[in-house]
Amino acid sequence: MEKQNNAILYGVPKVAYGQDGCTPFPMCIRSCAKYLGLHVDYTRAMAESGAAFRLTWNTTCWDGGNVDAIFTFDDTVKVFRCGMRAMEREFQFLRRMPDTKKEDYIDFICKEIDAGYPVIALGIIGPPEACVITGYQDGGKVLMGWNVFQEYPEYQASVRFEKNGYFLTEDWWENPDTTVLIATGTESLPPLTAKEALQNAMEALEGRMCGTYAKGLLAYDAWKSALLCDRDFPADAVLPLLVERMMCHGDAMDCLSDGRSHGAKYLRRLAEQHPAMAPRLNAAAGELERISEIIWKEMIPVLGGWERGEAQMRQLARAENRRLLAGQIERMKAHDERAYNYIRELLDDN
Repeated sequence: MEKQNNAILYGVPKVAYGQDGCTPFPMCIRSCAKYLGLHVDYTRAMAESGAAFRLTWNTTCWDGGNVDAIFTFDDTVKVFRCGMRAMEREFQFLRRMPDTKKEDYIDFICKEIDAGYPVIALGIIGPPEACVITGYQDGGKVLMGWNVFQEYPEYQASVRFEKNGYFLTEDWWENPDTTVLIATGTESLPPLTAKEALQNAMEALEGRMCGTYAKGLLAYDAWKSALLCDRDFPADAVLPLLVERMMCHGDAMDCLSDGRSHGAKYLRRLAEQHPAMAPRLNAAAGELERISEIIWKEMIPVLGGWERGEAQMRQLARAENRRLLAGQIERMKAHDERAYNYIRELLDDN
């Protein structure tokens, strides 16, 4: 097929933070799947990619990247492979290496778009979070699509917009966080079995260290320790420092609220499909649902609301509040641990 100079796929659903989700990669899977006529909703994409069961905390600093789905497993590629398996698609990707050329990316993108398939990419605009490429102009020099950061003020200098809302950018290659392309027009694969999905959930939940990152159950301890470190919340703290602290704490809350609620929903679906497994699946789902309840009914009230404004930052900085939050984190860990044990028992018996 001869490459065109311009091509656009109309009707790819928007990808944006909101009530429908706050984890970009599964949001992109849902968007591409809907465009391609595949029955993959956000709940399935979250759970089968493993992202619904993740929690990560860098033990060396207050790291704004903790929440990235790439840390779901210790193999950083696995979440993307599992995500494409949720779409029942073979995993084919192009990673940016020192010898990768812009033309390699353009060829990959144009081939997929010309064949009628959107491309999932990391980066393009802003951080290395997932976005969807829905077309190109000028032979691939200009890309278009949906990106959760496309309307953020700090990126407006390099972004224009199509009438339908797609972003347009020609600075995508200059962004060092443009690191991966994932094809959606690959060969079909069978769906994950219940056992495979549960094995992935247990792997994501398992407490362990990966480099400087505490993951799964162990991440709760690292998060709690960070909150209880009073020297990280000095009385004369400048606002940018409090912004950083609030962002990391808030991201952990979002990760759990979004992830565990959809993880529970998925486990209850499996329970309906597999009656023999239902008691433990429903028990695990109940534990995950308690985590979301703690966040919304207890943790957010301590901060004075779900927003991340200066009022919430000041509440987070207060030592007595951080000790209340630490106790809530301990209880959420206990719920996750019980869910993990129910899943492990289920797998041991099957």
